[in-house]
Amino acid sequence: MTLTLFHAPLSCSLASRLALLESGLPHEIKVVHTTRGENLTEAYARINPRRKVPALVTAEGVITESTAILPYIADRAPERALLPSPGTYARAQAQAWLGFLSSTVHAAFSPALFPERIVSEPAAAEALRASALETLVKALTELDSHLSDRQFLLEAFSLCDLYALVFSLWRGAPALAGRLPALVHLDAYQMRLMGRPGLMPIIGEDMAARAAAA
Repeated sequence: MTLTLFHAPLSCSLASRLALLESGLPHEIKVVHTTRGENLTEAYARINPRRKVPALVTAEGVITESTAILPYIADRAPERALLPSPGTYARAQAQAWLGFLSSTVHAAFSPALFPERIVSEPAAAEALRASALETLVKALTELDSHLSDRQFLLEAFSLCDLYALVFSLWRGAPALAGRLPALVHLDAYQMRLMGRPGLMPIIGEDMAARAAAA
C-alpha cells in the first residue's frame, strides 16, 4: 500500500516527509495548510481527531506524532538503516533524541514563536515568550555542543537528524530575529543535511507553499 502523509509546509511534519523520501517507500503527500485552518475542519478531524500534523495513513490505520511515525518509516525500510535496529542500545539512544527534540525543543519553539496563541494579554504573552526562549536557547546550545565533534546526532545519519533539521530551520523565523545566539556547529550541521540528495527541492517547495498560504 502507498503511504499517505498529511503534511503542513515547514511544520514538524516536514521531518516525516523527508523521511519518506529517504526511505524510498511508495507514498503520497496531502498538504494541509494549518495557516488557513485546514487542520480544523471536520474532514481532517476524521483523519486525526487531534487536528494536528503529521498524520500517516497506513494499511492498518492512521499513525500520529512524529516520534511514532519516524520509527515506523525506518522499520518499513530496514535496508536503508534510517534508525538503529529495534531492541538495541543504539535504538534507545535514537528514541531518546527523538523524545528530546519533541518534548523539549519543539515544546519551547511553540510559545517562543506564538505566545499569543496561549495567552492573549500582551504583557503575559511577552513573559511567556521570554521564558520559552530561555528554554529554547539552552536546548539549542546543547545540540550545538553535541555536534561540535561529530557529523550527526548518532554515529551515522539517521531520521533523528531530519527531525533536528526542521527545528534548526525554524531558527530563521522572523519572530526569533536577534533573539538566538550564534550556533556555528548547528549551522554547519544544517548545511550538511541540506546537501543530501533530494532534500533541498522539498524544503524549497515547502517554503514556497508556506509563503503562498500566508
